[in-house]
Amino acid sequence: MNPSSFSAKKFIADKRDGKAHSAEELKEWLSSYLQEQVPDYQMSSWLMAVFFKGMTAEELSVWTDLMTSSGTKLPRTEGDGFFIDKHSTGGVGDKPSLLLVPLVISVATRLWGQGRLRIPMMSGRGLGHSGGTLDKLDSIPGFRTRLVRDEAMKLFDENHFVMMGQTQDLAPADRRLYSLRDVTATVESLPLIVSSILSKKLAESLDGLVLDVKFGPGAFMADKNAAERLAKLLVEVADKRGVRTVAWLTRMDEPLGFSVGNALEIQECIDFLTGVTREAGLEEVTLKLAASMLEIASRGELTFNAAMRELEKELESSRPFQVFDLMVKAQGGSLSAFEQSRLDVPKEYQILEFKAAKRGWVKKVDPRELGEIAVQLGAGRERQDGTIDPWAGMQLLKKVGDNVEAGEVLCDLYFKRPVDVEALKVRLSNVFEISGYEVKPAPWCVERLG
Repeated sequence: MNPSSFSAKKFIADKRDGKAHSAEELKEWLSSYLQEQVPDYQMSSWLMAVFFKGMTAEELSVWTDLMTSSGTKLPRTEGDGFFIDKHSTGGVGDKPSLLLVPLVISVATRLWGQGRLRIPMMSGRGLGHSGGTLDKLDSIPGFRTRLVRDEAMKLFDENHFVMMGQTQDLAPADRRLYSLRDVTATVESLPLIVSSILSKKLAESLDGLVLDVKFGPGAFMADKNAAERLAKLLVEVADKRGVRTVAWLTRMDEPLGFSVGNALEIQECIDFLTGVTREAGLEEVTLKLAASMLEIASRGELTFNAAMRELEKELESSRPFQVFDLMVKAQGGSLSAFEQSRLDVPKEYQILEFKAAKRGWVKKVDPRELGEIAVQLGAGRERQDGTIDPWAGMQLLKKVGDNVEAGEVLCDLYFKRPVDVEALKVRLSNVFEISGYEVKPAPWCVERLG
């Protein structure tokens, strides 16, 4: 195609009208955008057109490869171990990524020695009501998630894992589109999700990938059938590119774990790894994802059930926390602020105790509403250039299935920005539903694909 004949307006209109783009047109479109010849407002219009009209299988395949090849890939040499990563489609209180690295590395090192399994975990920031792994890590004093490529590779070579954001040269197209999707209400588009996730993961030169695809009111895919379609498409596209992939469909109809908010979630991870407390849902999701990673990386040596047993054994030791501490220190952080009780937030924060109006069993804890409240308190961004308050958020004292007495605290909220407390209480009254009948919580991990 002659670049001078390319019309951004016609390209957008074609997708608006449901027409499929050619590979050449998609290549010219992305190249023009990256060279600042297409402004954000036109890219935003096209993203919205894709949201409504979708992409064909061929378009998605081409677009994913173009997003991946917009930058470089992590270098690989013969005998440098099995590269594997995990990705979650996002949810409220979603913190398994922080636990998987120390758990999986700890088991793999004990079983196979250092270096056979490597985790180049490239994570993202919060989207909408859903928190981001990088935002959680940024709440650790001194921790650096913004690493240049050479620095990230040095840490990766030394420790065989790294927790980082996208560097300038790894899938740069996705880095730009990721935040744009957040503020243009196009996050939920299936082809945009697939190309975003896989462009980053393919740029990591992976051998294996485990996906946590969530559904329910706190997920971007509320409908289970839609989440299943997404999971199947992710597995199909990744497998065709030589990456052994497993996806889990997991519920997001209440927050995962006890905490929502960045520093609070770091504290919960420390408590989990040191055995202070382990919320049942967080343990279930984390161990099943971790077992799938070990099963894939073992190349047939470990069954899924054997991997689960190894993880349970590892949690009885101090090794996973030692790996977590190594990760924090290697990237400039310090856990000294988290050595006290998990409820010991800085003194300048207000604490609001929200109490049950009646006795019974917790039937519902609305994750989306809690996620949006957390953003209002300062735990997330309400605009693309917004800032995050690291200790803002909430601690859930009761989860679905728990018995509660009238006047008992359901959750504690922490904030220091001005908040209309009475209006907040009204919102919280719609978050928790108390039943007069006993409630049995459902399993978190619903189905495995791949």
